[in-house]
Amino acid sequence: MEFFLYLIFLVITLVSLSLADYYFGLIHLSGKDTFEKTELTDWARIIPSKLVSIFEIGGSLQYGMIAFGISAFFSYVWTLMGGLIGSPHYTDSFGNYFFLSFIMPVLVLAFYSFLASEILKAARISPNSGSMLARLLAQEIPMLSGIFISVIASNLAVYGLYHEIAFLFVLPNILILSVLLILRWNGKVKFGGIRLDKDEEEDQDLEED
Repeated sequence: MEFFLYLIFLVITLVSLSLADYYFGLIHLSGKDTFEKTELTDWARIIPSKLVSIFEIGGSLQYGMIAFGISAFFSYVWTLMGGLIGSPHYTDSFGNYFFLSFIMPVLVLAFYSFLASEILKAARISPNSGSMLARLLAQEIPMLSGIFISVIASNLAVYGLYHEIAFLFVLPNILILSVLLILRWNGKVKFGGIRLDKDEEEDQDLEED
């Protein structure tokens, strides 16, 4: 039941944040003062186009969707880890608050490029090799989206089903995650977004010198 509820909230969160991002760009970033009705209410066009743009921002719709699914699954498992070190994962305990909090998503957001490059180095794979791992790790936005949205959905599912964790934890937690993700979608955060082939480019520049 909880996993089914999680999936529902995952879809709702993805659609809701896509709409929020669309209106943020339309009203705040476009610089326009007047809008046509279709720009504001044509959700049958707005929602699919926003979802596709999020998934294919890394250059591949297929790999973007796979990256989103993988990161969402592992993030969901992460939120269950509190149950391994104490009381069940949905109860009011410090461990559960830690694993349900924004800490892990924010750390991944801040250090994604470093983590991705280190994984590729450990696997002895070039970022430009075209291998499946390199192409998946190149999907930074879909990967981060899966992590953030999955943690939000897990918070909503746990609170909605059991009502044991504090609402005053859930609300600011999902607001922080939502705002940070929308800002990252629009390139408005000061960290993240560094190209995976940065080190390789630096090596090439040194060789040319």
